[in-house]
Amino acid sequence: MAHKPKRSPGRPAGIDGDAREQLLTAATELFAAEGVAGTTFAAIAKRAGLTPAMMHYYFKDREHLLDCVVEEKIAPFVASVWSPVARGVTPEELIRGIVERLVAGIERNPWIPSTWMREVLNEGGLLRSRVLRRLPFERVRILSGAVARAQKKGEIQAGVDPVLIIFSMLGLVMLHLATAPFFAEAFHRREPSPQAIGRHIAALLLDGLKPSRRKPRKRR
Repeated sequence: MAHKPKRSPGRPAGIDGDAREQLLTAATELFAAEGVAGTTFAAIAKRAGLTPAMMHYYFKDREHLLDCVVEEKIAPFVASVWSPVARGVTPEELIRGIVERLVAGIERNPWIPSTWMREVLNEGGLLRSRVLRRLPFERVRILSGAVARAQKKGEIQAGVDPVLIIFSMLGLVMLHLATAPFFAEAFHRREPSPQAIGRHIAALLLDGLKPSRRKPRKRR
């Protein structure tokens, strides 16, 4: 009689190679809808169509799960946005590219805006410290440096903060994409596409960077 091959200790029967990815996807979707604190292992397993035993096989506890979500889902998104940022490029080109990549990345991962606003930007967010450790500060400095140099040449108005512009980009993209359905309902308009939102934000930011043509008021 042929013997059945032994499976790894503790490994639930019937797990295939996609189970872990299914569980991570379900986790991100529930984090966006319910928040990290409101999401249980059982709820993630149910959404993925798998058993709680599979959750416990792949993730020993919630802290391990959060590490994996940030490392495998959020960090690649952040890298895709910031990795192309390079020296020698104008601030306008850098900003337009970052906005376009943010929008494209969120199209592929629609759970990001709600999760980012709730769990990263919000004080006490449960993903905040993990995400902060993975932010590409060297790339951020490239953009802020390009803005500062353009200001010295009079190409960008002095009122723009070279570092706050990064938060302006992130905040506008995340807020607009997270609230697009609300906008459509409140103003009885068709929900804007991600591409239309990206064009709007890029135009808003780039026009706002132009030096003011108004003459300063004379002091009395």
